[in-house]
Amino acid sequence: MRKILYFFPAAVYYALIFYLSQRSYDFEVGVPHFDKGAHFLEFTVLVILVFFGYSKSSTAGMRMKAFLTFITATGLAIADEIHHYFVPGRESDILDLTADVGGIVFGLFLFWYLSRRIRLKIFINKSRRKN
Repeated sequence: MRKILYFFPAAVYYALIFYLSQRSYDFEVGVPHFDKGAHFLEFTVLVILVFFGYSKSSTAGMRMKAFLTFITATGLAIADEIHHYFVPGRESDILDLTADVGGIVFGLFLFWYLSRRIRLKIFINKSRRKN
């Protein structure tokens, strides 16, 4: 049960994404492709939260955790785009999905870079630390 709690921040964040995506917004920001940037950013944050869940709940290696994170976050991105299809005033768009996956890949590389640079201790299991 405790291991599932590590995914709670990601679940709450995805619930927020899901809630906001069921609303139709009719406003212009004035920035071209602003919505694609929003998709990119929201899934960058989501992938870090999902990775946190896998990092704290699994003893698998970093590559397997990254793979599981990628698959999970991509599945959530696909579910979000399918959800858009059924929301009046919204549309499902392959470019939105591309921005989502781009954010996922960027988030994974960002995490990898930062973990190598500053050794993010919250993502390293105690049993796998080198002393």
